[in-house]
Amino acid sequence: MKKFSSIVLIGSLLILASCKKTEPNCNGNVEIKGSNHLVDVSVLKTVPQMLDSLAKYPSLQATRITDDEYMTSVTCNYFYNNLIVFGASYQLTKSKKFGYFDCYDYTPKVNLPTNLAQNIDNKKALEIARKEINLEPSCLTSQLGYSYQDTSAIEKPSSYKLVWSIKSGSAYVILDAGNGNIYSKFDGHYTVK
Repeated sequence: MKKFSSIVLIGSLLILASCKKTEPNCNGNVEIKGSNHLVDVSVLKTVPQMLDSLAKYPSLQATRITDDEYMTSVTCNYFYNNLIVFGASYQLTKSKKFGYFDCYDYTPKVNLPTNLAQNIDNKKALEIARKEINLEPSCLTSQLGYSYQDTSAIEKPSSYKLVWSIKSGSAYVILDAGNGNIYSKFDGHYTVK
């Protein structure tokens, strides 16, 4: 019986330890800058067309690569003027069985504005975001980029705004980098009614 109790105790401790969320690299506020690949693109050497596309279009930066028995696929973020365009993506997939390519292009179809004012710096954006929702203070990321902020069906340059994306876990605040207006927010808690 003692052996069984010890096993249950050790098992319980292991379960508790595995459920505890720890993010050892998450200290303080981190501003995400740059437009580099987030994954190793050398995996794509078996599909030189994909490597060529990434070299030819530096605005596409790989975020995920799938290479399995069925396909090779690369999903990319899209950058404009070295700033991420939130929600925009590009995916190129090659079927290993049939050899054909599929392309899913969710990038802007208009030239984005370049003269958008950034009156809100990173520090002020964090301050505004913290007033909106309770963000974990020790693990915040912020990133400046473009975001489509128009409800009309017709895409136009003025539909894109320069924004700060402030995140902490699944909580986030998207705010205008020119005037601090909040476009969207989520406190990270889902409620079921």
